[in-house]
Amino acid sequence: MVEEKLIDRGIGKWLILSYLPVSLFSLRMTHATSKGGKTLLVPTPYAFKMTLIDACFRVFDGNNAEIKARQLFDLIKNCEIRFNPPAGCIVQNTFIKIRQEERDAPKGFYVHTIAYREFCFYTDAELKVAIGINGLSGDAVSLIRRVGSHINCIGKRGSFWQYIKDSICKGNLPEGYTLPQPEERLLTGKFQWVQYLDDFGEVLCKAKDGFDRISTYGSGTVKLGEHRILVKTVIPYSFVQSSKHFTQYKKIV
Repeated sequence: MVEEKLIDRGIGKWLILSYLPVSLFSLRMTHATSKGGKTLLVPTPYAFKMTLIDACFRVFDGNNAEIKARQLFDLIKNCEIRFNPPAGCIVQNTFIKIRQEERDAPKGFYVHTIAYREFCFYTDAELKVAIGINGLSGDAVSLIRRVGSHINCIGKRGSFWQYIKDSICKGNLPEGYTLPQPEERLLTGKFQWVQYLDDFGEVLCKAKDGFDRISTYGSGTVKLGEHRILVKTVIPYSFVQSSKHFTQYKKIV
């Protein structure tokens, strides 16, 4: 395999994958507790990269699946990923029943309790995911395209999406996409929503055992702040209204 070289995280040429929401979306913030699960309004680069890698095991058979997954990891680990969310988002606030291990109880002993959860209902239009591919070969882009078309779950279990199309964008992305720090300083006069989205850190990207660290069956761990980093990101949503049951946001571009 010829080593692929991204140019400045691939910015300048983008592969845009489009998905329609099929169910409610939820992806808890990094620092959320097990009983207080506030959700992010969009997926994160880390979550989407992991979703792409996971999809390899449905696209390819046998040992070839792991080979392709490792190849894909090397291709996308340094890629810039940005999200263009649907036109509207209504976050439902709810309490659900969960089972949790009881303190000072024998291992494996669970009790019933309640937990706070949030779920996003998107309105009007699809989610667009832009992946920086500047510097990647045609074969590399074809692999990402193929795997991306097999994604049907982004976020927590049950957050289903339907792939609909893909396209290539050269140059700067149009308005409506998330902007990571420090690019949010370029925005003036508009109200934006800011959240911290996680991504692959430089330590993970440079590690020889990077794939084994993110693999459930591999050795090593992923440490927050080193292998997994939080990036302050501007979301193109503005607050509309809220009550004890929901919070509504709308897209500002």
